[in-house]
Amino acid sequence: MTQGSSRNPAPTRDHGGSPALRIIKPIGTVIACIVFLGACGASGRIPSPQAAKASGQDGSATSVERPATSTPTASSAPAKSQYWYTDRLEKLGFSVFAQPVDVGDFTVASLAGASASLSQMRGKVVLLNFWATWCPSCRKEMPSIEALWGKMKGKPFTIMAISLGETRNAVNKFVIDNKYSYPIFLDPENKLGSAFGVNGIPTTYIIDTRGLAIAGTVGAVDYGSEEMRNLLSELSLR
Repeated sequence: MTQGSSRNPAPTRDHGGSPALRIIKPIGTVIACIVFLGACGASGRIPSPQAAKASGQDGSATSVERPATSTPTASSAPAKSQYWYTDRLEKLGFSVFAQPVDVGDFTVASLAGASASLSQMRGKVVLLNFWATWCPSCRKEMPSIEALWGKMKGKPFTIMAISLGETRNAVNKFVIDNKYSYPIFLDPENKLGSAFGVNGIPTTYIIDTRGLAIAGTVGAVDYGSEEMRNLLSELSLR
């Protein structure tokens, strides 16, 4: 596991390998414990997002509401036949939630300073990606996210890549140096990341056209594959 620099918010760690997630349920509380398996190739497991109240300035979350539905866990995986996308997403490295999760709404600031909310993306599939410039695994997957963005233009699909715990200047320099063009946002105080229970990065959720999270993963993923594009395209039309 690679530790971040001093810019890294304390609870967030880089997931260089593929972690397994153990779900523990003490009295009324779900605790997600990331168990690292070194170079093991086990697929990453991730709990369903649990949005909570958060507020902040300079690009942090301004409106994050609790899910309207009960919160399932990755350990209660659906039957293989429950969703048409289950097998395909799992082969791509994602954990599919037993039920789609209403993560509420949130507002973040873009690098240009404009604000955007998840609710504004309704009708599109959203790749919600939590990352940081210092994170090697984030850097590894970013070229494939850029490739995906280029291939998916004109379709009901978008990306919300949210930098955690970093300044606008630091993120802007990194983006310019690497010539990334997909939508990048800021959570400088890691309030939105904390609301989503992000303990390691990159953490990525797939939000469907209804605004519901259907799957998630921790660790680097290859987003440039034809199957990834085909699946996201199919999701965007449903």
